[in-house]
Amino acid sequence: MTRYEDEADYGADVQETFAKFAENAVKDYRAGFRDWPDMNHVEEHILDLEAQLFPQALDEFCDRHARNLDRTIRRFDLEVQFYAAYRAFIAPMKTAGLEFCYPAVSAAARRITARGSFDLALAAKLMPRASAVVRNDFQLEGLERIFVVTGPNHGGKTTFARMFGQLHYLASLGYPVPAAEATLFLPDRVFTHFEREEDLATLRGKFEDELVRIRGALEEATGDSVLVMNEGVASTTLRDASFVGERVLDRMTDLGLLGVYVTFVDELASLNEACVSMVATVVPDHPATRTYELARKPAGGLAYAAAIAGKYGLTYEQLKGRLAS
Repeated sequence: MTRYEDEADYGADVQETFAKFAENAVKDYRAGFRDWPDMNHVEEHILDLEAQLFPQALDEFCDRHARNLDRTIRRFDLEVQFYAAYRAFIAPMKTAGLEFCYPAVSAAARRITARGSFDLALAAKLMPRASAVVRNDFQLEGLERIFVVTGPNHGGKTTFARMFGQLHYLASLGYPVPAAEATLFLPDRVFTHFEREEDLATLRGKFEDELVRIRGALEEATGDSVLVMNEGVASTTLRDASFVGERVLDRMTDLGLLGVYVTFVDELASLNEACVSMVATVVPDHPATRTYELARKPAGGLAYAAAIAGKYGLTYEQLKGRLAS
C-alpha cells in the first residue's frame, strides 16, 4: 500500500471496459460495514497501515481527542480506584485479626444472616487495637423484617445500626464486608436517619426537623430498600416518641423493607410479627458496665428510664461522681 498522491483514478475506465460483458442483473457481492463500534481483524490491519502512512495525522487526532475517554473505561477507572483504596483501608484490620468475607447475596430472598459482623468506623478508630472491637451476629427469616434495637445509652445500639447499613451497602458494591460470614439482600437503595444538629436556616425545631426527614425517607423507600433509623429521644416526650415510632414501624412493615429501628421505647420491640427485638446487654452483676454485645431477646423495659435518668444527671455513675465530690 502506497500513497496515491496525484495519480489518476482509473476506476471509471475499468468500469467502461468491462461494461460490454454485462448481460443480466447479477448478485451484488459488495460487503457493507457493520454498525457496531468494534473492529474485526481486517479493519484493524487497515487502520495499522493507515497509521504507518500518515503518522502525523494520527498524532494530531490523538492530541485532539486526548480527553475523550470511553465512558465505560472512565467509570472503571474511578471504581477500581475506590476498590483499591477500600482494600488498602481494610488491610490493617485484617492483619489485626478482623475477618472480612464476600457475602452470599440475593435480590429476592429476604432471609439475611451475619456472623462476627462489626462496624468499620469503630474498627478504624480502635486501630491498631482493632481486634478489640466487639463482633455481633444477627439473622432475619420468615416474616421478620426489622430489628428494633433497645438498651442503655452507649451500649452499642447506634454502632449496630451503622454496621447493618454498611454491610448491605458494601455488598451491593461487590466488596468484602466486615463479617466472618454473611448472607445479605441486595437493596435498590440504603436510607439512613441519624440525629443531627438543628439547622436554624430551616426555621424548624429539632423534633419537627426529624419528622420531616423521616417522612422524606419513607416516601422514597420501596419494598426493596434498606432503612436504618436511629431515633432521637432528647427532643420529645415518651408519648410522642411512642406515637411516632408506631407509625414509622407500621409504614416500614407495610412496605416490607428490611431495616433497623433504634429506640428507647421498649414497647416498640414487640409491635408486630415483622419486628425482632435486639437488646444491648450489660454485665449482669454490674449493670453500669456495657458488653457492647446485642442479644436477640425481649426488651428489658428499662431503656427509656435509663435515657431520662441520663438526661437529667441521675444515672448511677453521675450520682456517684456527684456524691464523691
